[in-house]
Amino acid sequence: MEHSVKIHSDNSLPNRQLRNRDRDRNGNRKSGEPNRFIVSLSSLFILGAVIAAAIKIVPMPLGKPSAAYLTQGTVNAHPGKGPVFILDDQLFPHQCGKARLSHLGELALFAYHDEECQTGVMNLRPYLLAVDPRVPWALVPQNEREDLRKLAMRVAERLETVGVQLLYSAFFEQEYAPLLQDIAKNAFHTALLSPAADQVLSRAMDTFDRRQVERILEGLLPIFLEKAKKNLWQTLRGYTESVINGEEKGNQEAMTKLGEEVFADPRVKAHLAETLPPLLTSREISMVGMVLIRETGRAIWDDPRTMQLANRLMADQRLASLQPFSSEAEYLIQVLPLRLLRMRHRLDHNPLATYVLRTLVRGRKGFLVLLLSPEQEKTLTNSQLPAGPALRRMEP
Repeated sequence: MEHSVKIHSDNSLPNRQLRNRDRDRNGNRKSGEPNRFIVSLSSLFILGAVIAAAIKIVPMPLGKPSAAYLTQGTVNAHPGKGPVFILDDQLFPHQCGKARLSHLGELALFAYHDEECQTGVMNLRPYLLAVDPRVPWALVPQNEREDLRKLAMRVAERLETVGVQLLYSAFFEQEYAPLLQDIAKNAFHTALLSPAADQVLSRAMDTFDRRQVERILEGLLPIFLEKAKKNLWQTLRGYTESVINGEEKGNQEAMTKLGEEVFADPRVKAHLAETLPPLLTSREISMVGMVLIRETGRAIWDDPRTMQLANRLMADQRLASLQPFSSEAEYLIQVLPLRLLRMRHRLDHNPLATYVLRTLVRGRKGFLVLLLSPEQEKTLTNSQLPAGPALRRMEP
């Protein structure tokens, strides 16, 4: 039995249909269908254009820096990486590279491949600044900052007036003041027992100038003895009554009255006015005060009653009747972020303000580098730009 194999030639129906699919009745290629070669070439061209554009904004690998500096003096910035910004004629920032700060105080700048960024990093003077809201504020034009300052002053005056009315209102004294006092009292007690306060108090006692305390006591002691002699019989009677009756009330009253008379004496007031200021302004007392204020504020914020009380007060209609938020306050809340962000249009982006805000919101510590021309340095002299460390140019 013979087996035959049927072989389709190139002119078979399936192949003819495949070849003629892109041709018209006259055998010509249809003009409406794109050539696959042209499509592929166009795709490669678009891809190349995208890569070329990306190269201009992609930073150089952190290998060889474009410029290097050595910091001198106090450096508030923490070691790590941060952005580098260049300013245009309107003091609007544009990111031009990355910076790396070592633990040894060496600052390396890595410029983007853009020609302007390369030139700026090489020729402009860098300012190393810790992340601080004063940086974007200093870049706001002088006339805008002055208008915002005047508006903020008017809002603050209005809030001060409302605050005084609130503190002396009957409903606040009866319903809110007792709880606020308890929160503050507990917060101060927590601050005194905190490790930070204990550490700074121990350091203050070790370095404290005891001569100042001795001078205060030397001036108070004669007046105290004088008052005590005048009230000796009353003091002894109060002490005797407390021993016989087993109560301390009489003794406490006598000592309280003695203390009131001592501090009511004009000589005591004059002596304290002379001796207390040097003591209170000493570095040790200042450090103790700063730590106690910081720890007390933290304890108040951590107390869950604080937020509950704030929410309750904000929802209280009696506070709303005082009209604490005027139209000027609402306008300030709306316009201030826009001024700090320097948004020139709705979709604008300020990389410096965004970086500062993001770092502060996350609770992190960072730094940035501003590249300034001599004219820009002169313009920013009176703009409250935070001071940075001196930088000495090094060979990269």
